[in-house]
Amino acid sequence: MKLIVDARSREEYYKNHVKGSLNIPLFDLEYYIDFLKGKEVTIYCDTGRRARMAVEYLSDQGIKAALVPQEDLDKYEKEGKPLFCAINYLSVKPGLEKEFEEKVKELCRVTYGKKGFLGSKIFRVSTISYGGSGLQGTYKDIDVKPTKYVMLTYWTSKKAHEEFHKEPDIVEGFMALMKYLSIMPYEEYGEIIR
Repeated sequence: MKLIVDARSREEYYKNHVKGSLNIPLFDLEYYIDFLKGKEVTIYCDTGRRARMAVEYLSDQGIKAALVPQEDLDKYEKEGKPLFCAINYLSVKPGLEKEFEEKVKELCRVTYGKKGFLGSKIFRVSTISYGGSGLQGTYKDIDVKPTKYVMLTYWTSKKAHEEFHKEPDIVEGFMALMKYLSIMPYEEYGEIIR
């Protein structure tokens, strides 16, 4: 069986990929080893770097894989759809984090199946990255208070996102979060570059 594997992220794949390819992000390959055994695997990405790393990793696992040369990618038929991202920033009152997280999980369960919804990710800010921020000196882990969350939601369009926020059960779900917040939440739209 022949497989063409796209080693990029889910979001990159959704926006544009080789028609008929399978999306297995580079850092998820370890979970697909048994599936890929015995198959003829060809791998690509946008620059060739992740694809080369994937070919090397699979080779180390005893799986024969080949690289789609960058110059050959234009020969393949492509497909994809627009992807729209809404980014929510939330700060929660100290001591209410667990309750807040349960309410967010409930809201996420209601969101699945809504027209135009393509998935979500929620992050809890845990500490500050001194290396990434360039701060000088020696630091220990610092608790970020109030606890901050970033919620990413993916949509087929901005219109689908706006219609979603008009639905009564969604309005109710978001309003139920307000008592946990210490700062007025805000939302931005983002274009996924990579």
